[in-house]
Amino acid sequence: MEQASYNIRKAKKYIKADPELRKMLVRSGRNEIMLDLDGDGAADVCISSENKGKKIDTLAVDLSGNGEFNLYLHDADGNGIPDTILWVDDDSEEAEVLAVGSEVEQGLVDIAVRISSLLSAEEFLNEEFGVSLVDLAQYLKLHAAVMLAGIENRLNAEGIEKVYYFLQDAGTYYLATAEGNQPRVRPFGTVLLYDGKLYIQTGKSKDVSRQIAANPNVELCAFMNGTWLRVAGELVNDDDREVKVAMLQKMPELASMYSADDNMQMLYLKNVTATFSSFTSDPETVRF
Repeated sequence: MEQASYNIRKAKKYIKADPELRKMLVRSGRNEIMLDLDGDGAADVCISSENKGKKIDTLAVDLSGNGEFNLYLHDADGNGIPDTILWVDDDSEEAEVLAVGSEVEQGLVDIAVRISSLLSAEEFLNEEFGVSLVDLAQYLKLHAAVMLAGIENRLNAEGIEKVYYFLQDAGTYYLATAEGNQPRVRPFGTVLLYDGKLYIQTGKSKDVSRQIAANPNVELCAFMNGTWLRVAGELVNDDDREVKVAMLQKMPELASMYSADDNMQMLYLKNVTATFSSFTSDPETVRF
């Protein structure tokens, strides 16, 4: 799933623009918003941010109808998938950790079932997810379903998709090029799987673009959770505007530096040998 990029300020704007949704507003704080879905005066849903109201990273839901939040989904690394899922039982004040890290996918199965029992809410405007008006309960169900699908895709990924998900989840990888007989290495974070091709992005005016044009044979490396990935291959320039738009949609933060009509450069990898390695298992090689 692409990570949610909306923030508290935008969410307030959406809610206050809808008279019916505005009636449900219980609290509108700097870092959180609480909504009463069933009209009993108690908040049923809370969206919040630990980062001064910037990116929303926590969803809390009252699924027991007792006026207290008992389900918490928290996304610490901002990749759109909860890292920690907590459940507070009605008879206990302490939170039970349903899932952490790699175990999250199992916890989400239970969460999807619980979210499906939520009461319907009025229409909720959420432009950041590419929809116009949706029922809040339906939104939550969809959100859980997308998270589950994203996790399932990662677990079952093979070939080029496995390489893509690793680079995406690692966040930062290091790209090595050659300039004459001098190697050059720098951090990258752009990656896109589009039409069966694995793309990276840079600017045409940069030294790295010039180096790739002179010698398209490159290698990149990423490290995550005790595993490192080395990808050796050839980069091919692609000036198709649609693939540039796709990258900007996936990573909207690039829009402050690039547009699909300026010096933005998209390159895809071919003749690739990708190797996953760790100290605890045999290397796994993927070619595409």
